[in-house]
Amino acid sequence: MAGHRNGRVAAALAGAYAALVLLLGAVSAITLLTVQDPILLSGVALMVVTFPLGTLIWWGWDVVPPPLDDPVLLVGLLTGAGLLQSYVLWRVLRGPR
Repeated sequence: MAGHRNGRVAAALAGAYAALVLLLGAVSAITLLTVQDPILLSGVALMVVTFPLGTLIWWGWDVVPPPLDDPVLLVGLLTGAGLLQSYVLWRVLRGPR
């Protein structure tokens, strides 16, 4: 990390993004599991934060068969997409050696 031109800054930005994604994912999952009739503004925020992969997953969720149509699985997929994007963000922002 220290050998890259923007290593520390890239790690800080990607880490902050990953923390935001994890926070929104955790709040969404806890809300889904504990509230009887949840209104998931945190889930919509998670979809927006994980743009563009999150939007593709959200729109593609309609083709998932009914036995697998679990909202907690959707939140898990969106969180995973956000973590993948934070890794890509870190790799792109850190620059060459």
